[in-house]
Amino acid sequence: MADRTLRSAAVMAAGTVLSRLLGFIRIALLAAAIGTALRGDIFTAANTIPNSLYILLAGGVFNTVLVPQLVRAIKNHADGGQDFTNRILTFGFVVLAIVTVACVLLAPAIAELYLPKELHDPSRVTEKANMIMFVRLCLPQIFFYGAFVLVGQVLNARRRFGPMMWAPIANNIVACASIVVFLLIYRVGDNPPTYSHGEELLLGLGHTVGIAVQLLVLLPYLKASGHTYRPKFGLRGTGLGHTARLGIWTVLFVAVNQVTLVVVTQLAIAGSASNDPGAKAGLFAYSTAMLIILVPHGIVTVSLATAALPQMSALAADGDTAEVGRLSARSIRQTLAIVVPAAAAMIAFAYPIVTIIAGYGSGKNNLTLMSYTLMTLALGIVPFTVQYFQLRTFYAFEDTRTPFFLQCVIAATNIAAAVIGVRVLLDQAHLRFSGVVLGGAYALAYLVAVLISRPVLRRRVPRVPGAGIGLPLLAMVIAAVASAGAGRVALWLLSLVIDWSGPLGAVLQLGIAAVVMLPVYAGVSRVLRIHEVNDVVSMVTSKLPIRR
Repeated sequence: MADRTLRSAAVMAAGTVLSRLLGFIRIALLAAAIGTALRGDIFTAANTIPNSLYILLAGGVFNTVLVPQLVRAIKNHADGGQDFTNRILTFGFVVLAIVTVACVLLAPAIAELYLPKELHDPSRVTEKANMIMFVRLCLPQIFFYGAFVLVGQVLNARRRFGPMMWAPIANNIVACASIVVFLLIYRVGDNPPTYSHGEELLLGLGHTVGIAVQLLVLLPYLKASGHTYRPKFGLRGTGLGHTARLGIWTVLFVAVNQVTLVVVTQLAIAGSASNDPGAKAGLFAYSTAMLIILVPHGIVTVSLATAALPQMSALAADGDTAEVGRLSARSIRQTLAIVVPAAAAMIAFAYPIVTIIAGYGSGKNNLTLMSYTLMTLALGIVPFTVQYFQLRTFYAFEDTRTPFFLQCVIAATNIAAAVIGVRVLLDQAHLRFSGVVLGGAYALAYLVAVLISRPVLRRRVPRVPGAGIGLPLLAMVIAAVASAGAGRVALWLLSLVIDWSGPLGAVLQLGIAAVVMLPVYAGVSRVLRIHEVNDVVSMVTSKLPIRR
């Protein structure tokens, strides 16, 4: 069972790696085209809102509740879950269409929710109009996001994990193409504070078409998985009332999360919209740093969690709580074996990382604050990873109520720390490092989340042998810090003779750091007997050609 989970995770990880790589190429092109200041923040916020609204209005149910229900339908229904799945898909498509049309009509009001007080100033009327237009152009993405996840969850329930992870590659290719056209048509370097109508159409529609293509790529795999979709209306007799009751708590969970996102977005844009002089780190810096820290999350955490959730759901349905605990803990340890050194590398080598991504054209003027933002966010990726798996364990038992209350604590901590940091501490000091402060608030919130969630989960999954993560995590942190420290020392020594300036120098730095970090991390892990790391090393070395 464990080997099957790892194989499924490897397929998903391969697609995610390429998709993430193209995603960073998109960010680099975007930074060069529109910069990392307020101009970049306006488009970043507008392009983020559709996904946020989709998650708020439907995504929570689609992402967490449906997989266990679909697995049970496939296992228990005489038709292999065909009728149940068709009714789910039809209902979902109709709801998504209605929600999308309503949101497009309400675009100005939706944009207002995300605007900080700084953009309500009369001198910012053009920037505000740009934001509203971008929101209107991007909101149709809600339907395509939702339909993509619906179809993808059907494939996941049928253990076809790869297509959902590979399809975003098409989205990134289309988005990158639209930005390249933007760079060819419009001059880069002048960095005007606002957008022309043509710029709005090209960027907004380009990214929306990308999400639509992502869905279209996924559709042929649905039939190949053994499911033939035919529209089927009506929910009576399907048992979806149970799903709806589960979904209520999930919707509330997501709503709390989105309140946090709205507050963070406002505070982040406020950092770059202020008229205060000096360096600034706003939404573009925060969002880019968030994408960076989520690379190991997308490649490893999501892949393992997606592969493990159907198995945990089946074990929970059979009442085998001990094995649920072991599978969850084993998945967490396997993930942390890669996430922990990745977090250490992001903290130790933040500046060259952001230089590679944003060190071009209009984006190269804000690298220091972007690197500080990455450092603070990277502190939170380890507790975020643990919490991510803990929540999936609750979902395997169809418990969506407990995660909601836990999320309330996370949101309250994040919002309180963010507001105090930005509106009190930074405002008094006349600094606009909002992205840096928001990263620290994020890390603190998820540390609190792990501390309060762990004992709550113990009531559902009692402590059993083989389900511990504390000591292995401590050993991984020791190995990661040692390896990152060795990498920093190596770069310091080489800096005496090598010029690291520019993106090419940053690539060289990261290459050298990787060459130093990997063997040190593997060596210390072997000494500390970190089995998960040793298993990864053995798996990799077994694939290498060795001359006998």
